[in-house]
Amino acid sequence: MEIIPPMGRDLDDVHQAYVEMAASGIVTEMQRDVFNSVSQRLLHLYRAQAIMLGGTDLALVFNGGDAGLPIVDCAGIHADAIARLAIP
Repeated sequence: MEIIPPMGRDLDDVHQAYVEMAASGIVTEMQRDVFNSVSQRLLHLYRAQAIMLGGTDLALVFNGGDAGLPIVDCAGIHADAIARLAIP
């Protein structure tokens, strides 16, 4: 597996949108557009197979519904594993 992060302006835009979203607890349409457009670029330019959501607040953007792109929700995977271990 190879992890390809956003770079350059995309990285700056994603970082800014993430920090603002995490601080406010809500995602705006402009922030959602940033995440979606950068995700689409990664999928097309690098032929990525999925987008890894490495921040817990990204669930606000890709809220369990059909994201329209393949995603791997790392926080969701961890939460599911913890719940399975906690329930005998």
